[in-house]
Amino acid sequence: MRVAFIPSTFLPYIGGAEIQTHNLANKLVENGLNIDVLLLDKVSIKNSKYKIIKLNKALMSFVFIFKYYFSLNFGFLLRIYFRKLIKEKNYNVWHFHSVNYKTLIYINELKKLNQKIVVTLQGADIQIDSEIKYGYRLDKKYDDYLKISFQNVDQFHAISSSIISDLQKLKIDSKKIYKIPNCTHINKIEKFKNFNKENKLILLTIGRYAVKKKGFDLIENVASHLKKIVNFKWIIIGRDTQNLLSNNFVKNNLDNFEIIEQIENFDEVYFPHSKLINYYKMSNVYVNLARIEGCPIVVLDALASRIPIITFDTKGGDELVIDGINGFIIKDFNYELFAKKISYFKEFKIDSNNERLLKHLRKYDLEENTKKIIKLYEII
Repeated sequence: MRVAFIPSTFLPYIGGAEIQTHNLANKLVENGLNIDVLLLDKVSIKNSKYKIIKLNKALMSFVFIFKYYFSLNFGFLLRIYFRKLIKEKNYNVWHFHSVNYKTLIYINELKKLNQKIVVTLQGADIQIDSEIKYGYRLDKKYDDYLKISFQNVDQFHAISSSIISDLQKLKIDSKKIYKIPNCTHINKIEKFKNFNKENKLILLTIGRYAVKKKGFDLIENVASHLKKIVNFKWIIIGRDTQNLLSNNFVKNNLDNFEIIEQIENFDEVYFPHSKLINYYKMSNVYVNLARIEGCPIVVLDALASRIPIITFDTKGGDELVIDGINGFIIKDFNYELFAKKISYFKEFKIDSNNERLLKHLRKYDLEENTKKIIKLYEII
């Protein structure tokens, strides 16, 4: 089977959608499929088992600009281009890993060529949060075009129950929707042992510096309460997180923080990188501050690392934490309670043999979900 992967953004830019696409593509190749990742820019990925195909960026941009800004449809040019590609590659399935306005154009033109279309939605492409100005659908042009384009999709792979709900609100036929969450390479992570060399309570948060979306503005609220009750060190890893060092509270309490730029992965086949896994394994608790997520891979990695997770009752984290078993879900942004619960994690131990937890973890296993996706490809 030959499958074309089309991500909205891709490596070396590191984010959950990019990691998921890379890991899944590699695992599908291991399972005998031919995977091409189609990109607009020339990219060299040394740890890929899949092939990268560069699309005609000038053509794609031309069609997009006239469609988006002038409502002029030159999609037939794209259709001619795709027809030649289909003849050469003979793809069985086109799998879109998140969408934007440009890739929605692809979907519509490919459907006119009778191609089979699968879409995995990752969050920003379908979720909306007006309060923090999050989501592509805040752009009315995108929102209107998405509703039209989604009628041409054969399968939707929803990474969370909240995204299933979003699709249902768009009147998508429920028979087209399959819950396939993001996943993590459990076998890789389980080879590392948990350790903690410090007397302090070690907290871990991973994510790019998107202040409102990732909840970095909440750090002072949580940490100020936490300082009153426990000695802690909060490790924060991610792109541009050095910006936190300009925060007065962080500057005045540097003993409680360790800020680390994102950890790259150029040499290991699967994410997360071993260096990052070691940070999970040395931590007492994973702190999820994000206000909205699809199915956050960093939290899945914490789940696979067998460290407890604390999260506010927000989309994304709420589905990954079984309250009281592998962590806590705190309602109403109660920072004092959030800090108090964090302090429990010095003694809190996860029962790794808990059958409910083991069943929960299996839902996010890369190996298991790859097999499910292959079966769904075969259906269409």
